[in-house]
Amino acid sequence: MKVRCFFFLLLIFCFFSCKDKRLAGIITYQLKKSDYIERITIAGTIQAVTNTPVMAPRTAYSQMTVIRLAKDGSYVRKGDTLCVLSIPELVTMDKEALTSIENLEAELKKAEADNKLNIALLEAQVATSEAQMKISSLDSLKMKFATDVNKRLMDLEMKKAIIEKKKIERKLATTKIAGSTDIMQKKARIMQEKMREQTYADQLKSLTLIAQRDGMVMRTEAPRITVISSAGGSGSYGGPIREGSVIFFITTPVLQFPDLSRMQISADVPEADFKRIEKGQKVNISVSAANKLVTTGKINRKNLAPSQVMRNLSQKVKFFEVIIDVDSCHSEMKPGLSANCEIILKQEKDNVFVPSLAIFEKDSDRIVYVREKKEFRQVKVKTGIAGSSYTIIKDGLRGDEIIALSEPPNSLIIKESDGIGSVKIQKQ
Repeated sequence: MKVRCFFFLLLIFCFFSCKDKRLAGIITYQLKKSDYIERITIAGTIQAVTNTPVMAPRTAYSQMTVIRLAKDGSYVRKGDTLCVLSIPELVTMDKEALTSIENLEAELKKAEADNKLNIALLEAQVATSEAQMKISSLDSLKMKFATDVNKRLMDLEMKKAIIEKKKIERKLATTKIAGSTDIMQKKARIMQEKMREQTYADQLKSLTLIAQRDGMVMRTEAPRITVISSAGGSGSYGGPIREGSVIFFITTPVLQFPDLSRMQISADVPEADFKRIEKGQKVNISVSAANKLVTTGKINRKNLAPSQVMRNLSQKVKFFEVIIDVDSCHSEMKPGLSANCEIILKQEKDNVFVPSLAIFEKDSDRIVYVREKKEFRQVKVKTGIAGSSYTIIKDGLRGDEIIALSEPPNSLIIKESDGIGSVKIQKQ
């Protein structure tokens, strides 16, 4: 079949060659009107327009470590654990507070036991004094028959017993007050320690972040910083937040819930293309990872600060960020996916295109050689936008002509009476 087609084309070529050998060396091109589209293609990353941040709790500590973190792009339910953070200093202080509470409670029990024992001993002494006084009062019958000296001794013994009883009673009262005060102080100290430990426990509990809604979560990045220690060493922190990351800036969210109903694309564009991009330009978007999803968007804004600088051989190439709004979002369009963006820089409908090599300069004019049967006419044209290989013709051609891609010999050019005109002079 291929051989037949080859011979058929060969016969056609030979037929036309034999028909007019003068045209054999001139390549022609059939014009037709079409739309002109100037475009550039860049790669970008899909991201949500708005994100609900998941913030770490505010604490008085300078840093915290990520122990556990939900997977990037995972779907979570309300009540699921999103992130577990750790503050070693806080854990240590909580343990110290618990140990202090245990020691204070042990001291309280000992103080209560000692106080009870002291009170019991003093109460026993009071009871002994009372018993002694009763015994002395029974001996008062003997005083009738005792000598004056004995009477006086017995009287002094009674007074001594009364004084001793009052002394013990005052000591008992003082012991009760002192013991009660000491116990109250120890209980107050325990209460303070329990409140302090509860504060630590609440802070530790707050380090476990729980989802407050259903949705997909995305990981974030912390600002990069370099910390220099007093010993002269240094360490770099920041970047993508993951298990083991150390967070210094509490204002940085550890996770975020993207709003999947509104998406945009962030793309880095070389400086040369960046200058040609304008706000509002149409963008054709394709996402291969989302089942080759195709949609449209438009340029939202241009960031004038360079996003990155790359060295290409001996030259520096600056890249600038361009934000593209997506017109309609699909359920398969997820943040973080790569997107191919075709930016429409210029677009004109129903234009006449000619190969740039078919345009020639004649007396400061631009002309095109239009074929008329076996000859070519010089046609003055006005050109528009020119690309690398094609040029738009604004005036001079209808769009259905056949033109020469190389300058015909003078013998095949239709000569006009006065320059480029419409009066044809027949050749001999």
